[in-house]
Amino acid sequence: MKTITLAALAFSGAIASLVHAPSAIAGPESDYCQSLARAGYPGDCATLTSLAKDVCTQYDRGLDLDTIVQRLDATTKNEGLSNYIMAGAPLYFCPKYASNS
Repeated sequence: MKTITLAALAFSGAIASLVHAPSAIAGPESDYCQSLARAGYPGDCATLTSLAKDVCTQYDRGLDLDTIVQRLDATTKNEGLSNYIMAGAPLYFCPKYASNS
């Protein structure tokens, strides 16, 4: 009986630590946006994440780096931000394209 009780307490403690420690299980979106903010590009995280994931989608469709950069520059109207998005997208969302940037 003590073993079952101890196991139940340990299991409950493990679940509680996951629920109360969001930084330990933060997703790539949060990490990505924090990295952009540290680089001087704070902004709407949902928009920045969407732009980065769109870079991955364009790679999936077979578009080349230059075309993706041109499209992103037209969207952001900020070459510096585009560069950070292009560099961060493969690191956080599509690592299979890390060698493309």
